[in-house]
Amino acid sequence: MFKEYSSLLKELTYKHVGCELTELQIIQFCQFGDLLLEWNQKLNLTRITDPQEVILKHFVDSMIFSRFTQGFTFADLGTGAGFPGIPLKIIRPELKITLVDSLKKRLDFLDTVIDSIGLIRINTVHARAEDFGRDAGYRGYFDTVGSRAVARLPILLEYALPVLKVEGLFLAAKGLQADHELAESQNALKILGGKANGIEHFNLGEVAEHRAVILIKKVKKTPSLYPRKAGTPTKNPIL
Repeated sequence: MFKEYSSLLKELTYKHVGCELTELQIIQFCQFGDLLLEWNQKLNLTRITDPQEVILKHFVDSMIFSRFTQGFTFADLGTGAGFPGIPLKIIRPELKITLVDSLKKRLDFLDTVIDSIGLIRINTVHARAEDFGRDAGYRGYFDTVGSRAVARLPILLEYALPVLKVEGLFLAAKGLQADHELAESQNALKILGGKANGIEHFNLGEVAEHRAVILIKKVKKTPSLYPRKAGTPTKNPIL
């Protein structure tokens, strides 16, 4: 199905991301899209099912992360159906990406995608974000961490900053509430070792809602107390 929209995918990617997709990348995106809609019938992975909307609101929106990603190791926290991690991997194949999610069935889907479209140096981890952040193998490991539509920024910071290297970058995709969420995160930033590097606003056209990426730099080591036990950041965020 998605093969019919390959020219649109190529056009929108060039327009919004500034990248000319290769034939292999187009094939990989089309295969990913077909698998997404096939598995969505049983797993409810996304409410967006029109191929043109999937291309713009999932694929292109995720590829925007490539503008800001630094280094080679990237963690996608709460990846869901693979966004932004899978599109980012397709457009930036040199990255080593870890997809983290708490629902095993979603990771089964992503493992199928990874195998089917031939991606390497990408793995899935079944864990809650709090447990992932306390894992010695991942703590302070990643150059960049990204998250898309998972939780409010004060909560996300407690998930993301522990697994970032000092000088690493956290990218939080948001909408119109980006400025407000950054304002309410000042205490969390101070406690967890982060510093705001600004908000990048972008527009994907009239059919898409306003988009923004909040850039947070990790400037010092996160105290070992964080992240707190599973569920606590959501119930009692650092405000």
